[in-house]
Amino acid sequence: MQRSLLAAAILAVSGSALAGDFDFDGAPNQSDFEAITKDLTGALNFKALHPAETNGLIGFGVGVTGSYTKMAEEDSWRNMTGSRLQEIPVVALKAVKGLPFGIDVGAFYSTVPGASVKLFGADVRYALIEGGVATPAVTIRGAYSKLDGADDFEFDSKSVDISVSKGFTLFTPYAGVGQVWGTADPNGVVGLSEAEAKETRTFVGMRIGLGLLDITPEYERVGDNDSYSLLLGLSI
Repeated sequence: MQRSLLAAAILAVSGSALAGDFDFDGAPNQSDFEAITKDLTGALNFKALHPAETNGLIGFGVGVTGSYTKMAEEDSWRNMTGSRLQEIPVVALKAVKGLPFGIDVGAFYSTVPGASVKLFGADVRYALIEGGVATPAVTIRGAYSKLDGADDFEFDSKSVDISVSKGFTLFTPYAGVGQVWGTADPNGVVGLSEAEAKETRTFVGMRIGLGLLDITPEYERVGDNDSYSLLLGLSI
């Protein structure tokens, strides 16, 4: 968990990790395009960063997040873009609102440091088990994210997962598993057609509640990609 805190904090303020806007300046081919679609799916899906328990009818939270994802397909990135890409950092503003019947809705808007692309998305969570003093909370979630500003392709991801959490005083550890689908559609690049990725997602995290302040580090594994994230937020 300390590793995730350190990695997310460093990458959140780093603007040098990514050069360009994912432009295809190398020698694009379908095999490499499909490979980098897997990396994009791991890096740009909607991170959970929340225990399974829902916020309740009057609950509301806002926060700043930083995420760092290590690329698994460096050779394919070099072939496609002509440069070395080792990681993708993402810095985002995130909000979540509790609704009746155990439902939460959330949204985020983010940037990729070192690039002019933007990323935005939304999620909906439903409490299968609300949780209590003696029982854990169990929640299912559906999420969507979309990349905007890349010249050579469009990308979006969809995901579903189930998570469980149990609070202990200031700490609420959680874990979850699910599926992520990513789709990359080339913008008229010769020799490329739509590429899709379907990856299993597992994640663990812990919310640390300090009054109105929430600190939530999280580790996520999507396919072959490891992501480390950190949320600093305020909630009621």
